[in-house]
Amino acid sequence: MAVGSYNYQTVTMASAGSLTSQLDLGGRTWNSVYLRVPTMTSNSAILIQGSVDNSTYSVIKHPPINSATVATNDYTIASAATNVWVPIPNAFRYIKIVVTAGADSGQAFTVLCADNG
Repeated sequence: MAVGSYNYQTVTMASAGSLTSQLDLGGRTWNSVYLRVPTMTSNSAILIQGSVDNSTYSVIKHPPINSATVATNDYTIASAATNVWVPIPNAFRYIKIVVTAGADSGQAFTVLCADNG
């Protein structure tokens, strides 16, 4: 199987920061987008903000799974997920990483976008 195109980027969170600068995932959609979660501050969570024009960002939500409710939930990655790759929504050109508690000094988040052959 051939390896398709890919986009690999890293953004660093400022110490005690809660929002990264934007990542431009390119002017296209990808088959897979993964976020590498570094060691996290305890009791923190990661949210993803998306934008189509790099000016207005909103938290990405997803519908409840197997639920009769009409509410949507934030796409959240818990602090227990540490030093792992996590699939994230892949429809946005621009994203920002948000942490709910101040980040440790210089946390680096890596995003890998790939076409699977």
